[in-house]
Amino acid sequence: MGAIEPNGVALALFVATFAAGCLSFFTLVGMFPASARPVLVAGHLGNLLVLANLVLLLVLLGGVALFAHETLRWTSVVVAGGLIFLFVPSVFEIIPGTWRDSRGGLLLLGALQLAALALLISPLQKLSAL
Repeated sequence: MGAIEPNGVALALFVATFAAGCLSFFTLVGMFPASARPVLVAGHLGNLLVLANLVLLLVLLGGVALFAHETLRWTSVVVAGGLIFLFVPSVFEIIPGTWRDSRGGLLLLGALQLAALALLISPLQKLSAL
């Protein structure tokens, strides 16, 4: 493994945070256009939750890209990112629709994105730069 990617901690952080970003992406894609949103997410509060999650997703993906650029080899990013993007839809399908397509589900998704952002700025990130 050391010959492929010498920075295993950074690769693990990338995998965790990019997986959260991909899961968020697949969830939010189902919320557009606004007329196609599930009934449980309709209304002003639902619109606000979708918008907040979208902003968090953009910040998360930007942070993941910057983190990967600074700490990982390009080949590791392409291979690990491709595998994650390939297999996250399977995880997405396992989550019940009533959880995904509700205000509570969007709140949990926001919490997941905030946790992933916290991983990117945590002491683990400093450790992975070594």
